[in-house]
Amino acid sequence: MFIGNQSKNKVERAISEIKRGLPIVIYDESNYLLFAAAETLERDSFDQYKLISDNIYVTLTSSKVTYISRNEEHSSKRLLINNFDELSHLINCSKEDHIKELQCSKKIDECATVLLKFSELLPYALVVDMTFRSRHEMRDWCEKNDIIALDTLLVNNFQQNQNVYEVCKTPLFLKQTQKVNIISYRTESGGREHHAIIIGNPDRDGEPLVRIHSSCYTGDLLDSLSCDCRSQLHQAIQIMTDSGNGIILYLMQDGRGIGLTNKLRAYDMQRKYNLDTVDANRILGFEDDERSFIVAAEMLKKLGIKKIQLLTNNGRKLSELKNNGIEVTKCLPLIMERNKYNDSYMETKFGRLGHGLRVF
Repeated sequence: MFIGNQSKNKVERAISEIKRGLPIVIYDESNYLLFAAAETLERDSFDQYKLISDNIYVTLTSSKVTYISRNEEHSSKRLLINNFDELSHLINCSKEDHIKELQCSKKIDECATVLLKFSELLPYALVVDMTFRSRHEMRDWCEKNDIIALDTLLVNNFQQNQNVYEVCKTPLFLKQTQKVNIISYRTESGGREHHAIIIGNPDRDGEPLVRIHSSCYTGDLLDSLSCDCRSQLHQAIQIMTDSGNGIILYLMQDGRGIGLTNKLRAYDMQRKYNLDTVDANRILGFEDDERSFIVAAEMLKKLGIKKIQLLTNNGRKLSELKNNGIEVTKCLPLIMERNKYNDSYMETKFGRLGHGLRVF
């Protein structure tokens, strides 16, 4: 077959369509769902959906529903949308959302949300339930309308595939430590790139120092005072330089996994409504932390390393590494200086996200 892995390719094509504002159909054993990213729609395209059905919904994640219901625990829901102005109001994420006409969501809705998160768009899917007599009829309709049809099983397999492969390796010279080696990896699901920065010559049979660092455009590059990311990165490099070796796994997971644009939206929510970073994520419909550290475990395995000492304040990194075959013999904290701009953020990390400053 000319195209090797059609399952993977089809999901990647669907993500590309979603980013461009186009609809796709997803289906399981008993449901057919036409959906598009709500934030990409304009009034004319919304009106086209109204021609298909009067019952148009937007999916709301459990974190969004929990936030607007004042922190009572709730599951994901559907919100009936009557017109484009209602949709626009929802996308603008007003803190004073008064949500009415909530209905139970379907299991298939979760698949739409997953695809939106892969696309780094807001997790609001405009959905229309479709009725087809058979898969053949569905495929004919999709072909006629030039719409991709995607089995939810393909999406689930794509989401679970955390395998990585090495792309290239080269020396690099850093101000703090002179020569290092940097290795670029790509994930098999989606081709997102992550990087391993190798300082010195870590002993594969020993317990090298490892720092899992999620990318932070505003902190690492712009030296933002609103977070401690850049300080953590450079302190980790210095500690490894002083000890003679270490590995920094630089993961492209900006904004705790929601992407840079959504992170900037969350910043705007914080400023506008005096929210902390957790509630800002929730009002946008995201979980408190959307990151996965499984890919870090896969990178360490590619490097032939099975036992490490971890530089972190985040216990979740420890548990995910352990659950994926990496032995962590010790966790060492990174102690950062606070300032008036990041003090509230630091308090939230320790008070609500479970970070801690201790050796364990």
